[in-house]
Amino acid sequence: MATVSNAMWNLESFIDSLVVELDKARETLAIKAINKPLTYTVKDVGLDLHLFPTYNGDEVKFITAQPGQSGASRLSIQLGSITDQQIRQTTREPVSKDAITIDKIDVDNETRKSLRKMGVTSVNDLEKLENKNVDIANVSNNKISYKNLADIIKKSKRHSTPPSVGKVSLNMSGAKPIIIVDGNNLHLDAGFEPVAVVNNKLVHVLTSDNRKLEIEVGPDTLKKGKNELVMTLDPFAIFKIDINQQDNEREQRKTF
Repeated sequence: MATVSNAMWNLESFIDSLVVELDKARETLAIKAINKPLTYTVKDVGLDLHLFPTYNGDEVKFITAQPGQSGASRLSIQLGSITDQQIRQTTREPVSKDAITIDKIDVDNETRKSLRKMGVTSVNDLEKLENKNVDIANVSNNKISYKNLADIIKKSKRHSTPPSVGKVSLNMSGAKPIIIVDGNNLHLDAGFEPVAVVNNKLVHVLTSDNRKLEIEVGPDTLKKGKNELVMTLDPFAIFKIDINQQDNEREQRKTF
């Protein structure tokens, strides 16, 4: 018998752990197939092992049986070849360097493990499930709240494309002054209307997109000298900018 005590486990958890490990192996093969048209998988060359399997609730581990030990399980492994075409047919593209993996988002380990068991390794995978209207809470036995997960995803994506202001100018030709903010990654969330406040007064955002915001200001809102503009571009991007009305100089004070 094995000299270490084994932990109790159920079949469903065992299969989940095994599938996750096999998924990792397939992802590794997908990367190798980029440079090596021919690699190897489990198929033709036989190898018999006598082992004592142990399971701690998350991982399956094996202890090699010593000579004379009884009760060990027999594990037969066969090695053979697999082509790059077969890998492409059964495995998705490797995660790109620009992709946001679930290891980079702010979730607890239990949620991360549950996502991996469902085959989710990146934010793109989660978005595909959302587009197909998959009930993640039901699939995960209510271990995952998609609403909370969606907010975390949006926050992670926003931090990967932070807003920046290049120029702030003031147009005085119309009935009311218009502040024009030029930059990058300004308004990205189509489901959220930007909000602007000048000197603690709510003002009207006329137009907004990725590169520019036009903000209409009441004639009594601006004052000579320094003015404070606060823009909420989305729930995860807030700008505070000091604007000097006299020469249109601006000082960016805080992002996020």
